[in-house]
Amino acid sequence: MSKGDFLLKDGFISIKFLPRIGPQNMSYGLDYTERSKYLGQYFRKQYALLKETLETPRYFREKLIYNYIYKGPVLEWYLRVKIRKEGDYQAFHELLPQRGRILDIGCGYGFMSYMLQFAASEREIIGFDHDEEKIAVANHCFSRNPRIHFVTCDIGQMQVVSADAMILCDVLHYLEPGEQETLVQRCIQALRPGGVLIIRDGDCDLKKRHRVTRMTEFFSTRLFSFNKTSGRLHYLSGKTIRDLAQGQNMDCRILDKSSRTSNLIFIISHPVKSYEKV
Repeated sequence: MSKGDFLLKDGFISIKFLPRIGPQNMSYGLDYTERSKYLGQYFRKQYALLKETLETPRYFREKLIYNYIYKGPVLEWYLRVKIRKEGDYQAFHELLPQRGRILDIGCGYGFMSYMLQFAASEREIIGFDHDEEKIAVANHCFSRNPRIHFVTCDIGQMQVVSADAMILCDVLHYLEPGEQETLVQRCIQALRPGGVLIIRDGDCDLKKRHRVTRMTEFFSTRLFSFNKTSGRLHYLSGKTIRDLAQGQNMDCRILDKSSRTSNLIFIISHPVKSYEKV
């Protein structure tokens, strides 16, 4: 049973042997009082380093699943498929800051929001979605704490609050073209110095791979109805996103993690010299 948890579950123990500290080593103090103080500090520092190494998003997969297992078998199945397909959201974890306010716009059931908060407890996560049912599910997970909460809103019309990072993951194609550009511009303008905007969406310029993206979205919206849409989907081209970033004087680099679909990750950030002067 993990500390602060009330669920019995399987797990593992990791043991790290540190270099021997001999009795003649005075670098940790001269008497018992000093040595207990400085050795305690040393052990706590080494434990924090070990914890950082081991407690990656994969470490928290089971904890995330436990938050959703009593919310219906279909949702649980969807979660298990999603986190496996997303690689436990490791890529997003690595791209985002370890602390500060992060907006997850189009958060759905909150899978990624919770995983990002588990993996870095100093993150304050605010999730937004237009689907009231999904927000209700996300807000009723037992792991929710004061540093993570979810809000129902019209994403196409929302006023974006300032944040250290923002995520638009598989959400832009649900908006009208004009709303897409407005939302991206608002997100960029609300980024704090040194902040980052992560956009993942299908790039319609990758025509062959984009057919697979459209097919998976058909299953998601029409067949299983995990995502609600009232009209046709509007996919952007990668060039449009790059142009939007350039128009706001931002850097934009692309991460291609998929070999089959047209989903690309766009990392938009302030130029280094720009925020060093702020």
